Amino acid sequence: MGIFGGYLIGGKLLGVGAGTYFGEMANYVEMKDIMEGIYKSLSFGVIIVWVSCFKGYYTGIFTGFGAEGVSSATTQAVVLSSVLILVWDYFMTSLLF
Repeated sequence: MGIFGGYLIGGKLLGVGAGTYFGEMANYVEMKDIMEGIYKSLSFGVIIVWVSCFKGYYTGIFTGFGAEGVSSATTQAVVLSSVLILVWDYFMTSLLF
């Protein structure tokens, strides 16, 4: 998606040719960049799954039963997942890459 979005901006709005865009992209994008994106996206997916399963499983205990408890657990899962992804992204970027 990012490559296609860059092509739309560079090619259609700024007038860069498709051959120039993709040719220079091949010169600047390394396999390390692609693997970094794959590692990060997989780890972010694991964080989302862990938090969502935990919040869903313990809905009645921590947030109450019924629709109100489910909506509260869902909101907590989204907020906690977002914060953990920001923190994890910082550590992955600073320590590993």
